[in-house]
Amino acid sequence: MSWFKVVSTATAVLFSYLFVMCLFQSTGFVDDMGLSSSVATGILARRASMFMLGIAILAAASRSLPHSAARQVICLAIAVPLAGLACLGSYELLRGTVNSSMLIAIGIETTLAVAYGVIVFVNWRRRIHP
Repeated sequence: MSWFKVVSTATAVLFSYLFVMCLFQSTGFVDDMGLSSSVATGILARRASMFMLGIAILAAASRSLPHSAARQVICLAIAVPLAGLACLGSYELLRGTVNSSMLIAIGIETTLAVAYGVIVFVNWRRRIHP
C-alpha cells in the first residue's frame, strides 16, 4: 500500500469522524476543547461539519490516484489547512483559550500536514506528463 493511500485513508476516517461530531454532537465537541458552547458555536460547528465532509470525500475518493499533478495539488490543498489549524490551535493553547485536549488535535493536524508535505516534496522533481 502506498504512503499516499495510507495518509488519505487516515484523513478520510478522521474527517468523517469530525463531520459526525460537529454535525450531531457540536455542543460536546466544543465543550471538550474547554470552550463555552452557545447557539453561535453550535451553528458554526454544524456549518464547519460540511467542510469536514468535503475533505473526507476528497481524501477517500483520491486515495487510489496514481502520482499526477492533480494528486500533488490535492496533497497541498489538504496539507495547508491542516498546518494552519495546527498553528491556530497552538496559538489558542498558548493564549489559554482552549484546554490541553487541543494538544491531541495539534498532534494529529501536524502529523497529517507533514505526511502530505512529504508526499509533495518527495515527488516534486518527478516529471508529470499530461
